[in-house]
Amino acid sequence: MSRDIGNDGREIITPSKTLELPKEIIGKDGAPMVLIPAGEFEMGDDDFENAKPVHTVYLDAFYIDKYEVTNARYWEFVKDTDHKEPEGLIYTNSQWQPGLKPWLDECFNNGNQPVVCIDWEDAMAYAKWAKKRLPTESEWEKSARGGRIGKKFAWGDDWPPPKGAGNFADRTAKKNADSVDFINGYDDGHAYTAPVGNFSPNDYGLYDIVGNIWEWCADWYSKNYYANSPRLNPSGPETQHYGLGHVLRGGAWLVTNGTRAILNNLRVAYRTHDDRCLCHLGFRCAMNI
Repeated sequence: MSRDIGNDGREIITPSKTLELPKEIIGKDGAPMVLIPAGEFEMGDDDFENAKPVHTVYLDAFYIDKYEVTNARYWEFVKDTDHKEPEGLIYTNSQWQPGLKPWLDECFNNGNQPVVCIDWEDAMAYAKWAKKRLPTESEWEKSARGGRIGKKFAWGDDWPPPKGAGNFADRTAKKNADSVDFINGYDDGHAYTAPVGNFSPNDYGLYDIVGNIWEWCADWYSKNYYANSPRLNPSGPETQHYGLGHVLRGGAWLVTNGTRAILNNLRVAYRTHDDRCLCHLGFRCAMNI
């Protein structure tokens, strides 16, 4: 990588010429990973107060899991390390209720469904065990965009989503939870989480990068971070801001905060935060070259 200053005073970053890297590898946990190439992309969305301003980010190349971490893979981690099994909150009767043990619940315990009720510390522990890490928020967004420029969603700008776009808050989910909102004109056939890889991949070949579950990022959350975000490999604030926890990205099969949130949550630049174990929170891993 070389760095220079252009005539307009802006820094110019040029990727180094490197050996040809494989487009896909298998991680130490057995999960396939996809290469995200080095280079710049436009991060953020001026429609959202916490995603302003749109800004240019340069990222070194990295690998990211092709699929969300599944129950089966997480079970291998639990067996090997004696880490606690997932347990958390489920949304019923218009509120979050404790006591969900997803591996004892037939709605969530298929081996190929994404593991849920995972907090950030759980995700970090798995990533360390797998010799990986969590993606930074900027890595996650570049991956989700799939090389598309200026699009609202991973599939483009169409709304409602095209058939097979992903597992979202749809008519099937509505049948099982009258208190939640859903997308008019879209039905993915899954009331809860879907087995990974059931829907169309994005242009980088990543599955369920939006929808299915919210995914943990490595970064602490800060509403105003983008105003001073570094251009080269940003990794988020150095410390926690106001107890807001870590960044979550990607939307999920469940939406509990209104019909407008359904559309917003699935946009590739939408960002939120949490620190709990919920029935629609999980993760995928990344890895340095």
